[in-house]
Amino acid sequence: MHDKPHHMCNCHPDFDRLTEGMLINDISRLFDGRVRRETERLGFPQGYRRIVFHLSHNECLTQNELVKLTHMKAPSISVQLQKMEQEKLITRKSDEKDMRKSYIYLTEKGRECEKLFISKCQETEKVMFENFSEDEMKILKEYLKRITNNLIGEMEERR
Repeated sequence: MHDKPHHMCNCHPDFDRLTEGMLINDISRLFDGRVRRETERLGFPQGYRRIVFHLSHNECLTQNELVKLTHMKAPSISVQLQKMEQEKLITRKSDEKDMRKSYIYLTEKGRECEKLFISKCQETEKVMFENFSEDEMKILKEYLKRITNNLIGEMEERR
């Protein structure tokens, strides 16, 4: 996947051709691309970041839950988890009641990895919001919350 949107030449968007939604999408792709490059430069593949993110927000997850949350394919998750286990970023524990089920946990080393990912996101946000005032940031956050709530509300209505 490319982190350079199709309508950008020399990294300068043609703002006249973009809708607000397209801009939000481009910002998301640029943000993700920068964080991915920075973390991959340090030796952490994209899949690690997704898995660590979800494990850091849940005490433990099954492999199937990770497939659903990360939107990665089951074989890809399996390979990433094997590598992460070898690198001592995760550990697996069998369910005491159902030995066929195992739970995946972040290790202390995995939590350090999470901190690294967070720092790369914060560095990227610092670049993104350079020259924004505190008031502008508050307004932007309110707009983004409204957009998010509108989309969530529409999704819930369709269920």
